[in-house]
Amino acid sequence: MNVERFEALLAESGLDALVASSLENVSYLSGARMVMQRLIPDRLALLLWPAQGDPAIVVCKGEDVACRDDCQIEDMRSYTEFVESPVDLLAEVVVEKGLARGRLGIETHSLPAAYVNQLRSRLPGATLVDCADLLDRTRMVKTREEIEALAAAGRATERAIRDAFQRASIGEPEKKVADDITAGVTAAGADVLNFMFLGTGTRSFEWHARPGGTRLEAGQVVHTDVAGNFVGYWSDLARTAFVGNPSPQQRDIYSRLYQTHVETLDAIRPGLRAGDLLAVCEAAYQKVGLPFQMAHIGHGLGLGLHEYPMLKPTTDELLQPGMVLCIEPAYLDPGVAGYHIEDLVLVTDEGREVLTDFERAHEPQVIM
Repeated sequence: MNVERFEALLAESGLDALVASSLENVSYLSGARMVMQRLIPDRLALLLWPAQGDPAIVVCKGEDVACRDDCQIEDMRSYTEFVESPVDLLAEVVVEKGLARGRLGIETHSLPAAYVNQLRSRLPGATLVDCADLLDRTRMVKTREEIEALAAAGRATERAIRDAFQRASIGEPEKKVADDITAGVTAAGADVLNFMFLGTGTRSFEWHARPGGTRLEAGQVVHTDVAGNFVGYWSDLARTAFVGNPSPQQRDIYSRLYQTHVETLDAIRPGLRAGDLLAVCEAAYQKVGLPFQMAHIGHGLGLGLHEYPMLKPTTDELLQPGMVLCIEPAYLDPGVAGYHIEDLVLVTDEGREVLTDFERAHEPQVIM
């Protein structure tokens, strides 16, 4: 966690305290991974961070045992599930810390309305405001440890895809290839596979094709997009391969798409408006004669999948050293095939460092 950055943004916000409720932000601020927040949403973990004073975390009894192993918050309070309300306990902590009439930042996108209303009822003198932007802007610049974790996750996922494609053969079902990739990701250290999308032939056109019994046939395009969770940090990588020797048209489309990828990567530098990177990518598509079909061309990556900034036209945030971005140009030929390349990039003081092996993707793998 970048405590200095977070506390500076909190001071600028004018908030008296912030309440984190999402898995990503509770994990970020506490150092503990409260995975049951996602599996059982009502089993809340809530973290109160005052602008002045020490933070406190509210967790469910039973979860507190595992939480203590990694939690950097000394003040831990626990509630009994189905007997006590986590929001009631949080309100007690807020009052105890003298913040009952303060401006409290909450995550309106992750805390259900019923709990927000309950908090308002318990703290009628407090002003509740959304703090998502503050937390997004904190996490968008990674620490060295986060960068290393994300790079390791990305490279492990890339190796798993490459090795599985190398072992695959014509006639195998999609599911077998996908399972091989999954095994490689988990063997490399992923706690869980967040998603596995793989489609062949016309199904490669689907963004999120679920691998099934369809068998690989010569002449097909294979598209996969894979994400694992490595001790909380995501990988997210996409690759395109060919089954059998590709046709001249397939090679041409892939080559042109790869050129747009390289030009987009080469444009990344500190101070560039995030939305303008999409304009660079769109211009690269026009240069090679591919239609530009994308609403965004990438996103931040970290404890969450689509982290800030999203690389879309309306994002005014300037790229900064320490941002870790997924860049993912694609070309979808409806009813024919889909081509997709995705790599992980660090914004540096001088420009950018691609953390996954995009140069190796210059030549797509061929499955024989």
